[in-house]
Amino acid sequence: MRIAVIGTGLMGLPVAGRLVDAGHHVTVHTRRQESAEPVLAAGAGWADSAAAAGDGAGLAILFLPDPQTVEAAVLGPDGLLSAAEPPAVVADMSTGPPELARRIAAAAADRGVAALDAPVSGGPPGAAAGTLTIMAGGTPEAFALARPVFAELGTAVLVGGPGAGQSLKLVNQLLIAGIAGGIADAWALSGALGLDPAVVAEVVGRGFGAGPLLGFMWPRLASDDLAPGFKVDHMIKDLTLALAAGDEHGLDLAAGRSAQERYRWLSDAGGGDLGTQALYRHAVRDHSTVEEDDRP
Repeated sequence: MRIAVIGTGLMGLPVAGRLVDAGHHVTVHTRRQESAEPVLAAGAGWADSAAAAGDGAGLAILFLPDPQTVEAAVLGPDGLLSAAEPPAVVADMSTGPPELARRIAAAAADRGVAALDAPVSGGPPGAAAGTLTIMAGGTPEAFALARPVFAELGTAVLVGGPGAGQSLKLVNQLLIAGIAGGIADAWALSGALGLDPAVVAEVVGRGFGAGPLLGFMWPRLASDDLAPGFKVDHMIKDLTLALAAGDEHGLDLAAGRSAQERYRWLSDAGGGDLGTQALYRHAVRDHSTVEEDDRP
């Protein structure tokens, strides 16, 4: 299949690589062409705009950092829907507001294009291994068109109509933010108490504290690896969306607000591009500016 991948960052790059390896004809577009070099070297093509990348494609996948960039890449003058022959299916696999997903679906339908909001969980390791969880919102017909490609990236579930995938992703991110904060606190406390990190991981991993996020974060904390699997600033963006959704429905999401304050503290200290595991610095009251060597 001809597939356009818009965005080759932490998630888009390994996804594009998997699709090239699977034999698809992949064309990529991203803000900085150099970030796409690994997949271009592997055989992907390059396009100078989202419209050019998606022209005539069977599927266009987006992995972009914020809603404004997604909107421009789909609805803008050089966006996917402006192509002479727009892609058959547009799947936004970024995290964004449900309202934008519904607008994209409506605009796509006007051009005879199927649209899905299909955000993911699993991070770069899941993208590379093809084990992502894909939460899709859209029509059953759109989902059926994209499902064979989704199956090469992980496990996909149609969770509802347009916007439902993004709604579920906001719930997921609210949960992940709290768990990541708890792991960061646990790391700080175990160090203060003089516990062996390996022993902590082994024992906690046998009980209710076990989970994939613990398995991802703990070894990185042990090796002082603060490179992002998921960036602090991206978590702030996702929590902002989740808290806004809560406000809209009259909910007091206190744990989410507390998490947001901690991530903002780390970003203000210069750690916005670090991984969320760096949140332990809040627990140990490390108010120093993030050192240049810590940046990815």
